[in-house]
Amino acid sequence: MTHSAQLMALAQGFTTWVLYFFAYGFVGWLWESGYVSVRKHRWVNSGFLTGPVIPVYGFSMTAVLAVIHPFQHNLLMLYLLSVLIITVIEYVTSWLMEALFHARWWDYSNIPLNLNGRVALPISAFWGVGMLVIIKVIHPLVAQVVTHIDARYGVFAAFALIALFAFDFGFTLANLLAFGAATKRIGDTIAATKQELQQKAAATGARLEAEYPWLEQYRQDAESRAKLPRLSHVQRRLLKSFPHLKLHDTHTSATDISALAELVNKLKKS
Repeated sequence: MTHSAQLMALAQGFTTWVLYFFAYGFVGWLWESGYVSVRKHRWVNSGFLTGPVIPVYGFSMTAVLAVIHPFQHNLLMLYLLSVLIITVIEYVTSWLMEALFHARWWDYSNIPLNLNGRVALPISAFWGVGMLVIIKVIHPLVAQVVTHIDARYGVFAAFALIALFAFDFGFTLANLLAFGAATKRIGDTIAATKQELQQKAAATGARLEAEYPWLEQYRQDAESRAKLPRLSHVQRRLLKSFPHLKLHDTHTSATDISALAELVNKLKKS
């Protein structure tokens, strides 16, 4: 094989794997966002990034595809390898995101047979079955699309997607740099307001949520709202997309912080 032929083969292989990564990142985004949207009865972008791709799905599927070739006709080995690869990637992703952003983005602590709340055997077992369906049913269709894109656009398609992905990741990261400090300020303010209302309720014998709803305090008090940081669209979206998010810097729930951030943003516009 000539040197130019080797380079072409390398470029084609690189393009194919990059396209597989983004194809399955998109499939995962469709699945997860669709599932959450049905449960919430409204559209929810449940991805970490703004664009329609969830990297952990892309990494998981490309990793599985890279190692399953010798076991194409052995369903048991396909299943076990899929479960192992998905579990390792999900655990590492959870640990990295918590270390980088000081927050637990998902938590399986309430699911049996979990490991530090990052992974859980029932979840991994489910995704093992899902991988078998993808490999045997969906992958042949995805492979056709990838082959078509590769033949038409070649390595330019891969570089274009990588550039868009890098911009999206950088944009999200820039928004997260101030995310912890801003959510801490809002969370601490909510905690102080709730404590004050609890004291009032205890003194008057009132029912706290019925007669002293904490969010209503901010709706009526423009001065208190003005002291709060205004979260960006990306920051507010992340709070809504990850309602079980556990922030290390505040004990206030992501749901409460999201509710107040949305109220501040809505009233500031009006």
